[in-house]
Amino acid sequence: MSETIVEQLDIRQNNDSGPIIISLNAQNGSVQIGDSSTSGELLINDNNGNTILTISAANGTATLGGHGKDGDISVKDRNNQTVLNFTGHNALLRVGAEENEGDIEVYDGVGRRVFQFDGNYAVLRVGAEGNEGDIIVKDGSNREVFHVDGNNAILRVGSTGNEGDISVRDAENREVFHMDGEYAVLRIGASGNEGDLIVKDGSNREVFHVDGNNAILRIGSNGNEGDISVRDGSNREVFHMDGNHAVLRIGVAGNEGDLIVRDAENREVFHMDGNHAVLRVGANGNEGDIIVRNGSGDEVIHLNGDNGDIIMRNADFAEDFDINATKNALPGYVMVLGQDGTLEPCVKAYDNTTVGVISGAGSYKPGIIMDKQEGIDNRLPIAMMGKVFCMIDADQGAVSIGDLLTTSNTSGHAMKVQSIEKGFGSVIGKALQPLDSGKGMIPILVSLQ
Repeated sequence: MSETIVEQLDIRQNNDSGPIIISLNAQNGSVQIGDSSTSGELLINDNNGNTILTISAANGTATLGGHGKDGDISVKDRNNQTVLNFTGHNALLRVGAEENEGDIEVYDGVGRRVFQFDGNYAVLRVGAEGNEGDIIVKDGSNREVFHVDGNNAILRVGSTGNEGDISVRDAENREVFHMDGEYAVLRIGASGNEGDLIVKDGSNREVFHVDGNNAILRIGSNGNEGDISVRDGSNREVFHMDGNHAVLRIGVAGNEGDLIVRDAENREVFHMDGNHAVLRVGANGNEGDIIVRNGSGDEVIHLNGDNGDIIMRNADFAEDFDINATKNALPGYVMVLGQDGTLEPCVKAYDNTTVGVISGAGSYKPGIIMDKQEGIDNRLPIAMMGKVFCMIDADQGAVSIGDLLTTSNTSGHAMKVQSIEKGFGSVIGKALQPLDSGKGMIPILVSLQ
């Protein structure tokens, strides 16, 4: 049996002299369909005579599937793994396989890779040096509603007539993060999942924390004190909450500061007026009060706006005086003027240089102290009016309630006035409790005479 080897088979149009429209070349394994005057087309039919693959040179297309059959294209690597799969049934493009991650790359006109789907790192990269990347999504009315702008590092969501929102849900499908473009509101948290906003500095310290669970805003951290600064339209710092010095500053040169508090009926009940250096408390229908408490929480000063009273919970009106450092002077002692102008405890009866009683003994404390000079030693408050506890020597005469008191020979002690004539100019005040004998301390009403 003889064998004929054909290296090339040509099929011409119309006759033997017509153009070659199909050429099979065994040397390079190629099939050529069409020529310069006729576009080539390859049709492959199924067993029912339906065309399921068409390669058309006229419009540069390859069409797979149809007539009840889905078209697929599969490409395998050298390990026989399908690494590229176009699936017509699901309209899917799959790239990559196990141990052979897939990538899709797009290059611009000058050869720069401007679009890359990186399957290994699950990353989408858009843009390149000299050709910044953008991602744009339009709505059904052709409005640009989503724009990732690589040149300006901006994400824009929404458009005129279609406000933008960003919504994030947790594992239980609760909307826990919502940037609402229509109302310019950022909502964080949901029922059962409280929201927090945390900002850290370069040293990983939590310096800003909006705590939704406890309704607290924390600013600053150990080693990085927090501040809140607000500026006006002229860039002047008009509000500064200084965490380092625990100071709140309001106002600046050219823009005086005010602090205003209103009650539930919108009445201005508290107004610190920086321009006029005035504090106003209260309003029509809501009288103002100022209350000062001590370290134990007791109300010691009360300015009552309803009746105009200044209420001092402590007892006497005192003034600070220099005390002779060489003399032993204790609260409750009766004090007189010394030759050097300082005060010292009394040591003689009916001394008309008497000044008053050292305030602070017993349960009575000074209500007002005049001429207070902080940081100066050997100064004490002397009660010159009001109630005060005073040292009494009753051995020189029993003391009854209402008795006038004067200085005695016992150091720092008062005694009963037994001679009105001698007592003139040396009376300290009146006894508020009796003392029958001995030495002791009783409350008196200071009233110098």
